[in-house]
Amino acid sequence: MSEKPKLLLNENIGLKIYHEILNRGYDVKSIMIEMRGASDEEVLRLAKRENRIIITMDKDFGYSTTAYNPPGILLLRLRNPNISNRLNTILRVLEEYKNGLYGFITMASEFITRRRPLTIEKT
Repeated sequence: MSEKPKLLLNENIGLKIYHEILNRGYDVKSIMIEMRGASDEEVLRLAKRENRIIITMDKDFGYSTTAYNPPGILLLRLRNPNISNRLNTILRVLEEYKNGLYGFITMASEFITRRRPLTIEKT
């Protein structure tokens, strides 16, 4: 049985979801608690320093990956970003991929998940 990934929730994910994920036994931190108002760069540095998967709805994180090389990103692209949809999508992806989130940017909607490696191999 593999360990659960360490998570870092961006401010746009919310505290209710933080508490739900924490209660399910995950090692999770919330930017709202740890460093509210932090820049994307600060969030990326924290994730890299602590080997945490960033969970966000901010697609700008996808553009920053080459400069900061974070451990992994789960980008929620929801049609209806209510708390229930955010939580259900996060839990579905965590269950499906477990530690397979490391090294990837994972884009998830309510029903579909796509992934691509964070690093581009040089030819």
